[in-house]
Amino acid sequence: MDIQWQTWAAVGIVVITAIIFVIRISKSKKTGGCGHDCGCGKKK
Repeated sequence: MDIQWQTWAAVGIVVITAIIFVIRISKSKKTGGCGHDCGCGKKK
């Protein structure tokens, strides 16, 4: 049984995962506003 295809499949999965991580890290993060439940927009 030839396992060469499994080696290439594993390498492909690792490459795809690395690309996804790089894309997520390189995206600019939103700055401005609190974004979540910090209470800054609530009126008393």
